[in-house]
Amino acid sequence: MDYRTDIPPTFSLVVPVYNEQDVLETFYSRLTAEFDKLGEPSEIVFVNDGSTDGTAAILRRLAGEDRRVRVVEFSRNFGHQTALTAGYDYAAGRAVISLDADCQHPPELIGQLVARWREGFEVVYTVRTGMPGESGLYARLRRLGYRLLRLSSGQDLSNQADFRLLDRKALDALKAHRESGRFLRGLVRHIGFRQSAVPYKAARRAAGKRSYTMKQTLEMSAVGAVYFSLKPLRLAYGLGGLLLGAAAVYIVAALALWGMGRPLPWPASLAAGIAALFGCQFLLLGLLGEYVGRTFEQTKGRPLYVVRETLGFAPAAGRSARDGESRENRYVLYT
Repeated sequence: MDYRTDIPPTFSLVVPVYNEQDVLETFYSRLTAEFDKLGEPSEIVFVNDGSTDGTAAILRRLAGEDRRVRVVEFSRNFGHQTALTAGYDYAAGRAVISLDADCQHPPELIGQLVARWREGFEVVYTVRTGMPGESGLYARLRRLGYRLLRLSSGQDLSNQADFRLLDRKALDALKAHRESGRFLRGLVRHIGFRQSAVPYKAARRAAGKRSYTMKQTLEMSAVGAVYFSLKPLRLAYGLGGLLLGAAAVYIVAALALWGMGRPLPWPASLAAGIAALFGCQFLLLGLLGEYVGRTFEQTKGRPLYVVRETLGFAPAAGRSARDGESRENRYVLYT
């Protein structure tokens, strides 16, 4: 293995990949063209998130041909946000840029992110202004997820992507947050620092099929709502109070009509009261269960991911492994 890494990289590019064999070559060509324009030492950290196609073979070949390419290969699929976290853990640059390999995050925008960084911004994130080829149902679900997140946590992350640049100071602050529910867009907003937005129009996938599903989008929104705010619990209190208030109004109205000699049927009154009470109980139990479940997952202390193999890294460079690292940098557990 050739470890020609005497000069620390100025820029690290982090790319999580999952079953991207159809688009990976195109993405790599466009990416390296933009990196060459920067004219400074750089590295590309690919995180293979348990791909089952030919992605691993392509990455292995690229690591052998390009000394800037590093590969972190998971033991199985751990998810996009965890793969991105691993890339951040391994990145050694003064500025770290993350983007997806499907070419919907245009590599040609990297120069603008770097320009904002050189102006003094420590976090430069991107905001989508369009999503070509997105189905109407997926767009509505995505907007619904962001709306629920905004209502529950107070954070407006609408149309933001994981296409961003982080200064080393901001990245170190982000890496200190190790909760098991990964919602990096919310964490990046949480750490603060001087932040700047760059708008972009998402491109169509260069090839292949979308790997990020509707279910994953909604799950990420739910994680953001639960991990970043107690408002859902407080909303439950409010809704419970509303239901109980409605039941109280019904009781008062029923008593008033009874005094006027026009009593309401008692089964209807009983059903209304039971429905209100059970509605409150089930809603509160559901929300409480969600928070308890998230807390339980966090207290398990399981590693965020397990690395099967790495390629292109100098021995022990940029690691924060707690245990399980062998001489070949294999089977590494990360918390």
